[in-house]
Parts: sequence; C-alpha cells; structure tokens
Amino acid sequence: MPAEARDAASLILLRDRPSGGGVEVLMVKRHARSGFAGDMQVFPGGAVDEGDCGEGIAELCDGLGVEEAMSIISDAPDPARALGFFVAAIRETFEEAGILLAREASGELVSFTGERADHIISYRDAIREEKLSFNEMIAREGLKLAVDSLVYFAHWITPEFSPIRFDTHFFLAPAPLHQNALHDDFETTDHLWIAPGEALERSEDGDFPMLPPTIVNLMALVRFTSVEMALSSAEGKDVPVILPRVSFEGGKARLHLPEEREKP
Repeated sequence: MPAEARDAASLILLRDRPSGGGVEVLMVKRHARSGFAGDMQVFPGGAVDEGDCGEGIAELCDGLGVEEAMSIISDAPDPARALGFFVAAIRETFEEAGILLAREASGELVSFTGERADHIISYRDAIREEKLSFNEMIAREGLKLAVDSLVYFAHWITPEFSPIRFDTHFFLAPAPLHQNALHDDFETTDHLWIAPGEALERSEDGDFPMLPPTIVNLMALVRFTSVEMALSSAEGKDVPVILPRVSFEGGKARLHLPEEREKP
C-alpha cells in the first residue's frame, strides 16, 4: 500500500538577473542528513503544519482570504487548507532561507536593515526549538503575511513507490528588495541565486543534483526574460496535478510524466 502523501508547499522566489536578460531563482541545499532529498538543490519548502491553516490564520494574511484561496487551489480539501498552502510556503521560506514575505502596518514589505534584520532572523531558532510559533512571531511584530504576492504555479505528488511522499503546491513570488537570503545551517546548508538554464546545465553535468519536480519547474521558467513576465504568465492559469509513474527497465528506474514529458 502506498505511503500517504503529506500536504506540502514550496516557494520559487524570483528576481531579475543583475546583468539583464532573464530571471534568477533562489535555491537552497538540503542538509545531507535530511530524511528527504538530502544534499539536493531545492526551492525552500516543506510540509504544511496545522498552524498554517488553523483558526485565526486569515487574520494574519494580507490580500487573500480563505474563499479566494480555495478558488485558486480548487482541489484543496477545504478553504482553510487552501490558504494554508500559501502560509506554509511563506513560513518555510523564512525558516529555511531567511526571507520573509510579510508587510508592516504601513503596507510596505518588511525590510531587513540594521538591527531589524538581526531581530527578525533571531526568531528562527526560537521557532525551530518550539519556544514560539511562526504565527506568534507575525502577530508579535504586527505584520501581515503577503500571501497575495504568491502566484500558484505547479502541483506535484511524489510517486507511489516512494516511502516518503508529498503532495506539493509550488508558488512563484518576486523576491523582496531589501532582504538577503540566509540558510539556517540546520535544514539547509547553502543557498544561491541562479538562472534556471544554468541550474539545468549543472544538473546535466552532475554537480547540481535536483529532484524531477525541481527540474521540470526550472524548464518552465527558462523562457522568461523578466520576473513580471513569469508572474503574469502564471497568473490564473490552470494547474494540473502531476503524479509521475515509475517503470524499471534493465534495473534502471525511469520516470514517466504526463503529456509525454519524461525525464530519463
């Protein structure tokens, strides 16, 4: 019997290349001892926590309510869970990469400058040690999660043969201008901004290991020449569920994707 797939969310942060002519994505390297995707290059993300979709979560969100979230992720089990995918993507990105998509009371995105940066980042250890929750941090700082800045992009479910499975919703979002990524040295051991095409080339060369969903999502981003173009192209599009099928030929596993998109 296949393992149950846990709900998860992942955020693909985008920025225009400093040199122009395309976009870059933020990627983090999973810790070698991770139970899933150890040493792999991934987008920040992880399993949905109950706090991501619990009572009162909508009050911590800006620009998107539970019913609107449900209209975007129509296959979610309920509206609170639909909004929870957005919240989980933001929370995991903060915990793993140190970037927080949230707004001050003024409506401006959080800016990490000077002591403000150290103050906000210091919460990560407390959250990991369960001394307080992510939601408590947001409320304490008087912030609102910028869930309306996320664009629903892809939906993947881990193949049924895998002992650890995730039902993952991927989102795009523009990176905030006044924050720098900082991996946590716990779940993630490195980070970098990289052009999708370069990541794919390095993957082919064997020095940038990635899972199939990461590869396919990067392939879909190669053609975009700006963050604005990528976001507008994805806005409101139909997002099908991708559940790969695996076959074994000559002792080698082969992954079969829908619409005849295959990765050997």
